[in-house]
Amino acid sequence: MSAIFSFMWYNTENFYDTVDDPKTLDDDFTPNCYFHWTEDRFYDKAEKLTNVIHDIVKPDLPDIIGLAEIENKTVMMAIVDTLQKNGMPHYSFIHYDSPDERGSDVAMIYNTSTFRIEESKPILVQLPGIEDRTRDILYVKGKTANLTTLHLFFTHFPSRHEGTERSERRCYFVASELRNAVYKVLSVDPNANVIISGDFNDTPDDNSISEVLGAQKHFDKVDKMKLYNLLYPRQKKGLGTTYHKGWLLFDQFIVSGNVLLSDKIDCKPDDADIFNPRYLLYFNNEGRVKPDRTYSGKYVGGYSDHLPVYLRMRLK
Repeated sequence: MSAIFSFMWYNTENFYDTVDDPKTLDDDFTPNCYFHWTEDRFYDKAEKLTNVIHDIVKPDLPDIIGLAEIENKTVMMAIVDTLQKNGMPHYSFIHYDSPDERGSDVAMIYNTSTFRIEESKPILVQLPGIEDRTRDILYVKGKTANLTTLHLFFTHFPSRHEGTERSERRCYFVASELRNAVYKVLSVDPNANVIISGDFNDTPDDNSISEVLGAQKHFDKVDKMKLYNLLYPRQKKGLGTTYHKGWLLFDQFIVSGNVLLSDKIDCKPDDADIFNPRYLLYFNNEGRVKPDRTYSGKYVGGYSDHLPVYLRMRLK
């Protein structure tokens, strides 16, 4: 008999608290500034995130939840508290403040009854020759209920807002740092179960993912020492997780070959997908469909500018 063990990844779109931090560029996310970010809006966003966590792998709940664009521990504590108030009491979290100038981090929520943490740390990414700071990669090692060890990496690559050429160089560097961290694990244990989730600000076809990180897009001959992009089949169907002049699949799950070959895990590409219920979508007057954002020039009260992705695997 096998048990379902599930993951989700979600870029939450600027989930800040309402207090100005003088060390970061978070001024717009305060009650009297640009986005008029109030406590009511903050807790409404926490409730919305709780809805997604409740629904994404129904009838189960996700065991591991990776999040992007989280400001600090205050935000994480509010999320976990909201989960508990909504009947989901077994969650805790891991978060480290990164040197990102906007104070935007990745974090992980996990089910304490199904996953035991053995190690966690931030992996500092120092972009060479660039003064701007970027967010860390989060690494977590732990065991599932059937004593399978998982090595988890959570990442949010640099954004494209300053143009493709500059962001491409940055994404290449972060991809290289992530690859180095992954292969440190695989060099010690070629049978390691590595699961990477993140917003890569690139698609599975872009060089940062397919060449620098080396995430394979085909699964006919799986090698334990290679990485495989489980969301690539969804991109082939024209699906995506964020919208900019069309759908782009930026949010992905990438796994080491052993996850696909292990005798303790049953996992295949069909087990990963995009969560896109109607309540996460905005339909404009022309019939165009996009993620229902929290901000669109101003506060509009939606969920996020990204759709979440999920992975269900079975523990043998």
